[in-house]
Amino acid sequence: MAWRGGLLVALGVGAALVSSAGIAHADSSATGSSPRAADSSPAASQPRPASVRKPLDRPARVAMTSRLGTMRPTPPTPFEPGPDPSVTVAALAAARREPGTGMAGPASRPGVRPPHDVIAGVARWFDDLHYHLTGAPETHPTPADTAATPYGGIGKWMLERSGKLADWPSPAYPFKTLYQPINIVIVDSTSTTATESAQKVNAALTAAGFPAQQLHSTGYQGLINGVAYGQQPIGSQEAFSNAHWLRVNDHGRLFGPSPDATDTGFVWTASFSREQPGLSNLAPTHIYVSFDKARDAVRDGLVGSGATDLGLVDLGNTLSGRTITTGDHDGYAAVIGLN
Repeated sequence: MAWRGGLLVALGVGAALVSSAGIAHADSSATGSSPRAADSSPAASQPRPASVRKPLDRPARVAMTSRLGTMRPTPPTPFEPGPDPSVTVAALAAARREPGTGMAGPASRPGVRPPHDVIAGVARWFDDLHYHLTGAPETHPTPADTAATPYGGIGKWMLERSGKLADWPSPAYPFKTLYQPINIVIVDSTSTTATESAQKVNAALTAAGFPAQQLHSTGYQGLINGVAYGQQPIGSQEAFSNAHWLRVNDHGRLFGPSPDATDTGFVWTASFSREQPGLSNLAPTHIYVSFDKARDAVRDGLVGSGATDLGLVDLGNTLSGRTITTGDHDGYAAVIGLN
């Protein structure tokens, strides 16, 4: 039939068109000219017939070859070998050789620091603690301190045998030094010799109720007109006292005799204090009570036994600071004239 022939012709033409389109699609995927991924169908993986392969672009290959011909290779960086380890070791050994021997000596060692002075460190620590508790250090009196008076240059302080200031450790003044002031001046205007004057003051103090008694520290000194005089009484462990050392007592020492520079006779000085038995750091001792009460007791006893009260003289030897003190002393000495 005529229509059947036309239909067959149409089907043949369509099949030919479909076949051409599939071959063209596989070619474009293989050359990378299409941005889409290659078709995964079996037809796309088959090689193309030689008759439909696209010839190479000859002008592009020529241009690329020309560019390669003009390029120059980068010269290699010169290699510098490091130092030979054996050479380094030899140089160090040569540097450590002892001069004149040609032999390698021991490596130098750091200097050894001196050992720490433990005693000085501990002492410094206690000083720092003391200053922290009491404040900055204060100026202390000196053994040469003297007051100008009508009776000559009177030393302000009782001194130890060594010539240093005498002090008295006291629980009443922790972290302070209690210095012992001169608080009595005795004028003997009738004696002509030092021995006679010594006998006279011993007798006067005994009559006043202050005989020499034992178990008191001795060896003290006093300054008069620049001369250091030893103590009176001179017996071993003796001091003038109005009571036994196991009781509250007023006790002291005299210093002299110094020739009176303005009159005949001699001048004595003394330091008296009131004390009571007690403990200091768990050790039996005499505890300081008062300087002024002892001074007044000696004056009253001497005047009561026939001496003359000549008043008070200002010695300016009172101290009241963070680290130094003279207790209740007011800076005055009682002056008594022996008849």
